[in-house]
Amino acid sequence: MSTRSAVSAVAAIFLATGCTGSPAPVTSAPPTTHRLIAPPTIANTLTVHGVEDGRTVLLSDGTRIRVAGLAAPEECWAGAATAFAKAFLLDKPVKVDPGDPAIVDEAPLWLDDGTEYALLAVSQGVLRGDSPHDPAFRDAEAAATKAGLGLWGAPCRGQAKGPTSTTPPPPPPAAAPAPKPAPTTTTPAPVFGCAVNYRVTHRWYGGYNADVTITNTGNTPISGWTLRWTFTRGQIMTDIWNATGQQSGSNVTATNVSYSANIPVGGTQVVGYTGNHRADNPDPIGFSLNNHPCQIR
Repeated sequence: MSTRSAVSAVAAIFLATGCTGSPAPVTSAPPTTHRLIAPPTIANTLTVHGVEDGRTVLLSDGTRIRVAGLAAPEECWAGAATAFAKAFLLDKPVKVDPGDPAIVDEAPLWLDDGTEYALLAVSQGVLRGDSPHDPAFRDAEAAATKAGLGLWGAPCRGQAKGPTSTTPPPPPPAAAPAPKPAPTTTTPAPVFGCAVNYRVTHRWYGGYNADVTITNTGNTPISGWTLRWTFTRGQIMTDIWNATGQQSGSNVTATNVSYSANIPVGGTQVVGYTGNHRADNPDPIGFSLNNHPCQIR
């Protein structure tokens, strides 16, 4: 087993809504209380050449492994889990302990700085843990659940298929009473409305993770959307989840993916991204959804 001690975290995902408060001091990396450190006896450092999903990678020696300690990705958060794994593992050096030679397709995996990837992913709500008897994993998952991070927040809320899944309707009653005539009403004209919460969730030297939470404040559901904003200090977006993104100069465009297209009246959708910056890091400006300016909350 790997030993535990506190080390710096370099990651976060998307995950709870709220306004951005005063900027946190920039340090080499944000702290966390549950980290596993790779044993110094592990000398086989490899490189991740491919990421199949949030817990399955292809290593530079041709080995395909499933990262120990992580449950299988669930449909609602599978895309975001893969994006997280690519951001922190793809083309990066890692340490692998094959452990029991009889279990050839599963092994613990550590980042180059000694951070155990499985525990990092669980602490950010990227995947559920698969180590129920390990207190560090239990505590990390409980904290992510309480904070509403990743799959524990919108839109999944801890459900495997998220808000787009449906359950079969109950059978109709044997004899339904005749419906009463509906009162005459005037249908209000459709009104498009949106509000945005922007929050930096983690910082490290030269980089950060942020959540943009969209709220549908109109009176009709939103089916398909494009979110735009503008950076003001030369920030560069390097990764995005729950949307596909493009950046042209200081202008960013984020368009929904299939599982994030629908936002019901009063509902929310979170777009998370990773960014780099060289100077200070003020909030973006000019948020709009489908070319409608959004209220900033």
